[in-house]
Amino acid sequence: MKGRLKTVSKVISLRNGFFSVKQISMETCIGSKDVQIVFDRLFREGLLERFVLIPNPGEDSPLRGRPKKRMIYQVANKNEFEKRFGPKLKENTAADRMWKIIRYLESFTVRDLIVLADVKKENARWFVKMLSKAKYISSFRPVGRSVEWGLIRLRDPGPKRPFLGDSKRYKTPPFLSRKRAT
Repeated sequence: MKGRLKTVSKVISLRNGFFSVKQISMETCIGSKDVQIVFDRLFREGLLERFVLIPNPGEDSPLRGRPKKRMIYQVANKNEFEKRFGPKLKENTAADRMWKIIRYLESFTVRDLIVLADVKKENARWFVKMLSKAKYISSFRPVGRSVEWGLIRLRDPGPKRPFLGDSKRYKTPPFLSRKRAT
């Protein structure tokens, strides 16, 4: 149960808006019944809100009998959910120093991060690469020796640095990574 709870909560924390048991089941490759058990537990704890959708077929609808209701969910309190299931970030690290510099400067280079944050070249390059992949920063000109980078203000998560993952990163479910047969 603990592993399912951890996996389902990780997928939920990556989502915004509404989601259903079927969607989370497909993303995690966990059975719908097991996902429903986790959802019920999170609902009882007050971390999820439940909404019942009853389709209203029109007069010309081919559906007969009682329409089936559908449940959708939403995170009730994002802060409480992140506190419980979110990644635990260490404070006052080199990544925090680099993130403060990135937010303060209009444009920066990897060299700026090395000098101002007092970090190694490899760490600064990795941090810039991961922020670029996550679409938090973009380059002002083509890749080269002294590329200038800038923060994308629409994606700015605030003063706390974004979580960029670790070595045990969430992997794509097998059904999404299948290649088509030629």
